[in-house]
Order: sequence, then C-alpha cells, then structure tokens
Amino acid sequence: MAKPIFVSRNKLFSPKLRGYYITLGDPKFFNSEDKLGGYSVSLTASPEEVDEWVTQMEAIAEELYIDWLDEAGKKKVQRREPLIPIKDEVDRDGNETGNILIKFNKKAHRKGSDDQLIPMPVKVVDCQGRELSMEQKRALGRGTLMAISFDAKAYYMSGVFGVSFGLRAAQVIEPVWREADASTDFNDSKIEGFTIDDEVAETSDFS
Repeated sequence: MAKPIFVSRNKLFSPKLRGYYITLGDPKFFNSEDKLGGYSVSLTASPEEVDEWVTQMEAIAEELYIDWLDEAGKKKVQRREPLIPIKDEVDRDGNETGNILIKFNKKAHRKGSDDQLIPMPVKVVDCQGRELSMEQKRALGRGTLMAISFDAKAYYMSGVFGVSFGLRAAQVIEPVWREADASTDFNDSKIEGFTIDDEVAETSDFS
C-alpha cells in the first residue's frame, strides 16, 4: 500500500456568508457502516460576491496539486473539476438558482490507538468568541450568517486528485434558528383530560 501523502494549507478563512446546509450539533452518519460520522457546513453565495476569494482558493489548490505531485513523484494525475469543493446550488425542483455552494466538512470522531472512538466536536462561537451550547448548535438553521475557518487539504481517491476544505471552527454573526422539534411542543403543558394507562399501553398493537 502506498504511503499516504499529506499536503495542506492551514487556518484559512471564508468570507461572511449565509449557511445553506448546517450540521454542527449532532454528527451525521451516512450509513450503518459509517462509525465516525461527520459535521459539515455549506455556504451559499452569488459567484460575483466571492469571485476574488474563489480565485485565491483555486490558486491555493493549484499549489497543492504541484506539491502533491512532487511528494508522489508523479508528473500528472487525473483531477477533479473543479479542484475545490464548490458546486452550483439547485432548488427543490433541481433548477439552478444562480448561486454556488461552498462545502466544509470534518469527521466527528477519530480512532484512538485501541480503536476507541474519540469525539472531535466543532467549536462554534459568537462574535465575542464565546462558544455556543450544544442546543444552540443544533438549532442553527438555513440563512445563518457565518464565517468558517478551515484547512485546504489535498486528497487522492479512486485515481482522482482534489482539494477538500476541512472544517476547523465557525463564527456565528447573525443566527437564524430552526423551529423547535414538534415533539416537544406540549412538554410543559399538563392539563386535566385523557391519559394513557401504562398497562393498556403495554398491550397495544403498536407498543
């Protein structure tokens, strides 16, 4: 097995943009075999407002490509296009909106020496650098204005080279809170009326 090559540019920053997909509270597991889970943020922007920043990131990606080739002792490999994790934003009907999505992600756990899973939460702070609670991180919704710190990392997978944006931390500038879980709507409402008998509940066809 070839030795892994680690090439990156660390502690970079995104512009202040609106979140489109935000998973910063509980990690997402993609299937039953995914034991590590992940956190991610996709920021939405018009191409014009991030044109200069995207150009800078593309230049960094080209540098990483050259560095990786040098480390690997290769002259050329197949490349992902675009090299950086940017794609067109589409609506629910699959139509392009004219905006782009910029994705940042991170594994939620790492394996220790004894294969024990070690949590790696994402630090999410307010404008004063104070960390948000888990409940607040779970409640962050689409439209939240935020900035991301990240590492640009080269990868080579299935014969294709690309650059990922590894999520380091997030700063929330203007939060947009998701609606509360409907299952909790009546948690604090106790009135006289119908109650489920424990014994009946145990014998229910749906218990």
